[in-house]
Amino acid sequence: MPELRLIDPNGYLVPGATRTVPDDQVEAVTANLLAETAVQDADYWAEYGHPYTARQYTVRVA
Repeated sequence: MPELRLIDPNGYLVPGATRTVPDDQVEAVTANLLAETAVQDADYWAEYGHPYTARQYTVRVA
């Protein structure tokens, strides 16, 4: 099963944003990580002055 890892704009793994999923769920989970988890992480860092947006995040498949 593939492991999906949400990566922030600086190239770091977002804590708690690693998912191991069946092959048939890769697209759906990738979309969820980018649509929800990336938005939450970007909002968190915005409070500390980092101008991240969810569009800057990527998902790596391992």
